[in-house]
Amino acid sequence: MSAVAPIRAGLLADRRGVAAVEFAMLALPFIALLGVVAESGVVVLAQQTLDVSVDRASRLLRTGEFQDQADGSDPAQRLRQLMCGNSSLFFACRDVRLDVTRAETFKGSQVSEPYDTQTKTVSQSFGTQFQCPTGDDVIAIRAAVPILRLFAFLDFTGRRLADNRQLLVSTVIFRAEAYDAKPCQ
Repeated sequence: MSAVAPIRAGLLADRRGVAAVEFAMLALPFIALLGVVAESGVVVLAQQTLDVSVDRASRLLRTGEFQDQADGSDPAQRLRQLMCGNSSLFFACRDVRLDVTRAETFKGSQVSEPYDTQTKTVSQSFGTQFQCPTGDDVIAIRAAVPILRLFAFLDFTGRRLADNRQLLVSTVIFRAEAYDAKPCQ
């Protein structure tokens, strides 16, 4: 029997520090899982906030209230401000891009795609259309906003942007009430 055998047997029996080693092995995956869960919650809340904002805008356009409040300013900028209210916690209102189009029928309604799959960026043509609704038109509102993602590799929407961002999109299509044509500016 060698002199090393008793030392080896003593080390194998020593249980001090086991908790520290187990914690080190499990802490990183656990913290990463908590981060993913927290980020998923933020993404869901940001999407919900965007959806509520677009619904708010659709009500203003559906009833003609937006046109009644026309003050000569840019209608897209004014609608964006009305959508965001005083502030938005999950995204910057200035980053919201908005298209408003009108048609005579639902079948004729066209919404533009905000995400360019070739360049993996926001489409250059998106956010440039604002067709002032008149009574009884079919209106399509589509809003898109980029949000920061720490775990961008978990993107399930297919709208992943550069800089660890993801594009959130919300769309509403509706028929406006029958009101007299009014200017939006």
